[in-house]
Amino acid sequence: MKFPATLDPAGFLAGYWQKGPLFLPSGMNPLRPTLSPDELAWLATLPDVESRLIYTHDAGTTCSYSIEHGPFDEQDLMRLPESNWTLLVQDVEKHLPDFRALFEQVPFVPDWRIDDLMVSFAAPGGSVGPHLDQYDVFLCQGEGRRQWRLTTPDKAVASDVSAELSLLRPFDAEWEHLAENGDVLYLPPGIPHWGIAVDRCMTYSIGMRAPQLSEFMATYQRLFPGGRGLPRSALDQATFYRDPDLVVDEARPGLISERALQRMRACWRLPNDSVADELTVTFGCLVTEPKPWLTPEQMSIKASRKLVSSLQLRDKMRLHGMARIAYTTKAAGSASATRVFANGFHREVDASLAGHVVELCRQRQLQAGAYDHWRKAGPLRELLVWLLACGVFDLEVE
Repeated sequence: MKFPATLDPAGFLAGYWQKGPLFLPSGMNPLRPTLSPDELAWLATLPDVESRLIYTHDAGTTCSYSIEHGPFDEQDLMRLPESNWTLLVQDVEKHLPDFRALFEQVPFVPDWRIDDLMVSFAAPGGSVGPHLDQYDVFLCQGEGRRQWRLTTPDKAVASDVSAELSLLRPFDAEWEHLAENGDVLYLPPGIPHWGIAVDRCMTYSIGMRAPQLSEFMATYQRLFPGGRGLPRSALDQATFYRDPDLVVDEARPGLISERALQRMRACWRLPNDSVADELTVTFGCLVTEPKPWLTPEQMSIKASRKLVSSLQLRDKMRLHGMARIAYTTKAAGSASATRVFANGFHREVDASLAGHVVELCRQRQLQAGAYDHWRKAGPLRELLVWLLACGVFDLEVE
């Protein structure tokens, strides 16, 4: 991400992150890789890809919207009209792992906070309607132009035009931006926005994961069914995790910082004493759990041990495109100083393995030398066995 001379990542986090929108003309280096409209349409025909078509029905003085869910027939996509529709595809980086490279545009955000890359193609007039989201998003413009209209939350009124799209009524914009190739619009949670394609355009949306208290409580009850349980919070169960005080030092690959854990407990008013470890486990499992339809194939520990013994030495072992992995560290001197989270599972490992975990999170692959070292006898081999069982590695990629 390219900030103006008067702003750097620390200044962005302090002044804008979860506080206010920011438009960055030429905010991105040339997008690499990129998708063509035809490639996006191909993704939308696949059964395991989440995709939507949203139609704009413009009656002159009023607009309404309708939605269809994929997968779509290729011929139907080819027959779409010349204007007033948008095709959206979620989790592009999980199906095409090379697109994780776009996350490098936001290295100041912890990677466990990044949910997915959504890519949309819109015909002229295409829009998803005026709405607001409960998560941070960086809207990165590819080819074409999109007109963005923004207003303040107090000026937004819910609409009954399409409950499925959670639309707002059309509003008078307090800010307007014409996004062209390379421009970026950052939006914090709760900012009403309305994007309309001026011409054929592609938008790459880097969206954040913001768990709700209800999700946290459900995960806690699943992981600790025989425990004492947490006192029911007086907060609304829909309360989202927030981190307006995020700092750059927290954005180390895979790290769930101690500051994030403290913030989580404060945000949801959770106890900070005897169940602190349980809260950490719950939070780590929650933020690394894949969507149910995007969960990599798992196996038993026994099958994983057999696989480690039989796998031939490879040039590299890549993490699965859908794999989510993170770690936390404990205070120095702890007998088990690192806790690893992978696809919603957790494991404590010895402090001596921390460097290996950090490097795996950073590279998302094991080079041949590292792979050979990991599969030798000892605690590191057992960690490799466990990670394979969790479905972390893509065994089909050579």
